[in-house]
Amino acid sequence: SAPTNRECVENMHGIRETYLKEGQRRRQHTILSAPAVHGCSTTEVRRAYFIGKLLWAKGFDQLLELEGSYRERTGEYFEIDIFGSGPDEREIKRAFLDDAGDDEGGILRSSFNKYISSGHGVRASRRHRLPANFLGPSDHSSLAGDAYSIFINPSLSEVLCTTTAEAIAMNKWAIVPSHPSNAFFLHFPNCLSYRNRREFASVLERAQGADPPPLSEELAGLLSWEAATARCVRAAAVTKRDAARDERIVRVKEGKASSLKKTFSGLWSGGSKGDLENMNACRSVSSSSSSSSSSSVPSEAATGYINVGFVTP
Repeated sequence: SAPTNRECVENMHGIRETYLKEGQRRRQHTILSAPAVHGCSTTEVRRAYFIGKLLWAKGFDQLLELEGSYRERTGEYFEIDIFGSGPDEREIKRAFLDDAGDDEGGILRSSFNKYISSGHGVRASRRHRLPANFLGPSDHSSLAGDAYSIFINPSLSEVLCTTTAEAIAMNKWAIVPSHPSNAFFLHFPNCLSYRNRREFASVLERAQGADPPPLSEELAGLLSWEAATARCVRAAAVTKRDAARDERIVRVKEGKASSLKKTFSGLWSGGSKGDLENMNACRSVSSSSSSSSSSSVPSEAATGYINVGFVTP
């Protein structure tokens, strides 16, 4: 049987070696290219991107709100390249780009408003384009290199968070919401989390102004399949002491169940000779008591019940 008090939550997902090699390349490049102090601001433009399914559930409604709050703080929207395709692609593009072209009677706008009216926040009231470039499906490994430095993933519906792990491994900034699905990544120095729109604007400004710190080999190794397998084994492992304790608990439970079963088995099968004699004796005592009581008290014959007693040996 399963051991008691052994429940735990563990990340057991790994990524391809390709992403770890890219992270190693960027790490070496960072070390070799600096005598300058790491993190100093330069005129280099650090581009942001998202990659994943084009579904509203992937956080695109949140991304629209983040664009608006960033503009309130800085006076302009942030530019982002979006890679991917999906069932909500046309509606999402419409919400970001707000083209003046044909909307087939407002079907796209209606679909978006229907989604957000069920509690998903932002309304489609903006009347101008956002600096979002929809570049179609792509493998994440094709974004290796220095063209993109900031990965933004606003999704709250992640399970494996594969793209976040891949971006961190490639030594890019990964900007994610503070959420249980992202808890594993928070101790990586190039993962920036935010709890609200104001914090998002702050961490994005930080990422735009500096390169991410290089990951140590030890931290990068935590994203490999070997490390994921080791975490799985560690989470499932049971010590000899725990196994012995659980075995004792099982034996005690089985003993109680067996004793209870024997008790009820003896009752319904008529019991032993001694039990029957005890029951008859109790019945005689009960009958004598009934005959000496007032006539207003119903007898056993009248009620159909028999008082039964048990004598513990």
